[in-house]
Amino acid sequence: MKFTATLAVLAALLAACNPQPRPEQRAAVATPSPTPAGLPPLKITGHGKAGAPARFSEQTGNRKLYEGTARSYVSHSAQNMAQATFQEATVTFYDKDGTSLTAIAPQATVDDRTKQVTLSGGVHAKTSSGATLTCDRLSFDRTTSLVTGTGNVRMTALQNGQREVLTGNTFTSDIKLTRMVMK
Repeated sequence: MKFTATLAVLAALLAACNPQPRPEQRAAVATPSPTPAGLPPLKITGHGKAGAPARFSEQTGNRKLYEGTARSYVSHSAQNMAQATFQEATVTFYDKDGTSLTAIAPQATVDDRTKQVTLSGGVHAKTSSGATLTCDRLSFDRTTSLVTGTGNVRMTALQNGQREVLTGNTFTSDIKLTRMVMK
């Protein structure tokens, strides 16, 4: 009997340590819901090593849009918006038919909001068919797969066995550099 009384007192004490709200109190307590606006911005930095650079890419379905390597990067993101900046970058853009354009620049930026990949600081590029391109800045629009170059544009390619050189201040083209508008 003494054991049963001790057990009852112990149970009462334990219940007092974790009091349960009464039914009318339960209804009054609001359950907090997660809100995207409450998420803090995120900053990520990284560095590659000799022989193992930082890598980045984007693919839509089975089609690779671009892939790149860099010495280092800084990425900022918040609420479905991200922007990453890569130093000493090499980026290869791919056309639907597999043709590629590989560009090298001191800096590259991938911006999710604008859907642009931009190389800057003096860009040197070459297509898989051998055409070469230099410009101050090169942007790839991920929605249209068009490239746009600005500043000191120079494109060299073979046309009917002859070396052709085009120069201008800006251009817009496909990745192959075959459908180009130079200004």
